Amino acid sequence: MIQRALLICEHGGPDEPFPHEAADALRDIAATETHSQQLYGYREASPHLILWGVLWTVGYGLTAASPQHGGAIWVAIVTIGSVAGYLVAFRATLRRNTQAGEPAAAAARHAAAQLRWTFNAITWIGCAFVAAALAVMSPVSPRQIGAFVPLVIATGYAVLGLRLGLRFLLIGMALAVLTLGGFFLLPVHFELWMAAVGGGALVLGALWLRRV
Repeated sequence: MIQRALLICEHGGPDEPFPHEAADALRDIAATETHSQQLYGYREASPHLILWGVLWTVGYGLTAASPQHGGAIWVAIVTIGSVAGYLVAFRATLRRNTQAGEPAAAAARHAAAQLRWTFNAITWIGCAFVAAALAVMSPVSPRQIGAFVPLVIATGYAVLGLRLGLRFLLIGMALAVLTLGGFFLLPVHFELWMAAVGGGALVLGALWLRRV
């Protein structure tokens, strides 16, 4: 398609239809590149959604079974998720660097350097925002905390969707609707609802992101 556009630009004249065909071809190329970038972003995000979907199911399930230990449960869940998320991101970055032709050792160092700032910054900024918001709104109940964090994450996915693709936007909207539905309609069983439906929504969303 690129060669066709170049040939059209080279041989077309001012009174001929070729420039219009070249413009159409270039628009097709841009649309194809945008679609490819979206699919790549979807595939890269999919393992993270699976990871957190499973952890949400475990975290909310354990909290429903033992609410008095909810704080300790979620400290452990967030710690495990952060470490595992870093490893998933590191493997993906290492794979990209290796495919670009870097030697294994150099690719590993480059991947660690790439993630050191961005991953840590995102993690600490997210944790700081949630902590600050809860401090301002306190006192809050465990159920309110259990709804607030997913709503923040849902908002993040929706905002990403405006830039990176419609599927992120729809996943964020679905997560927000499910969280609000459970919070207002099933207050007694909210943790079980989020374990089954909230975690399940992330896993299903991840499988959807993998589809071409």
